Amino acid sequence: MSSSYRAPHTVLEELGIREPEDIKIEAIAEYCGATILYEALEGTEARILGYGDRAIITVNVAAPLGRRRFSGAHELGHWMCDRGKIAFACTDRVFTREWSDDNPERRANQYAAELLLPQRMFSAHAKNREITFAAARDLAEVFKTSLTATAIRLVEFGSFPAVLVCSDRDRRRWFKRGPDVPDVLWPHDRVSPRTVAYDVLHGKALPSGPVDVCADGWFGHHEAHRYAIREDSVRITDDYVLTLLWWKDERQLLDLEDDDNDDEQ
Repeated sequence: MSSSYRAPHTVLEELGIREPEDIKIEAIAEYCGATILYEALEGTEARILGYGDRAIITVNVAAPLGRRRFSGAHELGHWMCDRGKIAFACTDRVFTREWSDDNPERRANQYAAELLLPQRMFSAHAKNREITFAAARDLAEVFKTSLTATAIRLVEFGSFPAVLVCSDRDRRRWFKRGPDVPDVLWPHDRVSPRTVAYDVLHGKALPSGPVDVCADGWFGHHEAHRYAIREDSVRITDDYVLTLLWWKDERQLLDLEDDDNDDEQ
């Protein structure tokens, strides 16, 4: 960790930022010693070059606003966490895939999420919202952030137990479990044909919104077949599909935990 590291919440507090519209990534970066420039880039979404106490962050001007902001915050995360190390050039795939392994890209993604979607602000706006991509898009508009980062925060700080899964045709790439989802629930390594995500990945017709599916299409728990979950799946790139899974009835999760505890006794 860089000796100049300051946590996102510390930066926001020092700048007196209290509302989403006040999170100006260019001004925040300048405060942290980095200048953000917007230019045409090929083969990368953003890059950072630092020397001494100053850095230049270049972001692809052709990207949508939410992606530009997240790219800038991601590179600022490198500046805060990895200062003094080699320069970073980050592709679109980095922002999609690097949310699980403990590496510099995941840490930069996490820094960006905490800076642009701070927990206290986000929780207030997400309260009682259904865990769907319609809700995630609404929140992404409020915070001017990418859909992936917003969906992750919705799972982490929303009002219902939920899981977010990123998949391709070959396998599950990563997933995020909300704090109220028991550890005994672990998504399958490969997308089941009995899921909406499978249909999306194979170009089939999409439902108009979230649908109920059998939980064992997603989870390997021996009692999962007894329950239904809400699934909302969308394609985010040519290769990847994001899936939001959530439970309106938390008794199902309590039953699964009780069953698992009984098996251990």
